[in-house]
Amino acid sequence: MRGEDLREGKETEGLIHSFQIRGKLVSVRTVWRAHSRMYLPIQKHTNRVILLTTFPHPPLIGDAVVTNLEGVEIGVKTADCVPLVLIGEEWFGVAHVGWRGLYSGIVERSLEVLSRWEDLRRVFAFVGPAAKACCYEVGEEFRDMFEGLVERDGKLYMDLQEAVVTRLKEAGVGSVGIYERCTVCSPQLPSYRRDRTEDRILTSVRAL
Repeated sequence: MRGEDLREGKETEGLIHSFQIRGKLVSVRTVWRAHSRMYLPIQKHTNRVILLTTFPHPPLIGDAVVTNLEGVEIGVKTADCVPLVLIGEEWFGVAHVGWRGLYSGIVERSLEVLSRWEDLRRVFAFVGPAAKACCYEVGEEFRDMFEGLVERDGKLYMDLQEAVVTRLKEAGVGSVGIYERCTVCSPQLPSYRRDRTEDRILTSVRAL
């Protein structure tokens, strides 16, 4: 799947969304390769945020990265979970948000770290493609864990994007953009729930 690439002279293979804001480049890709200036956390559905102040830096277990380093691309891999990008004036971050991370507070924890240097009212948040209520069936135990579930034909469904947006707005984030696409029912996008695939979307951000 191809789209507009804002980086001159670069291949657009796998690019589904790309934009610049506040001197940061955000990209969502289905085809990608790690490189020497990219930092990816070891994702384990935690609420741990990695504060990246030096680079190179060894990979650490965590599901969010916050940095102000120029020229370093930070990213998360997803295949139904929400990729979340947070952009301040100088500092920026990226988070992998599944239901476990959402429940344990990865969104709030990421915002807490970012707010040490940035006013959340001036932060822009981007919510990438993820499993939505059209397809994402969950168990009865989710009633006690989350609000906003959708009940249809006696079954419960959850919209991960909507749940993340709610947390962002409750925290006072000033502006939110959404790439509103369900990974499960979009065959162009990797979905673990649909295919048990090992493929992943890479959502990344770097300061230009």
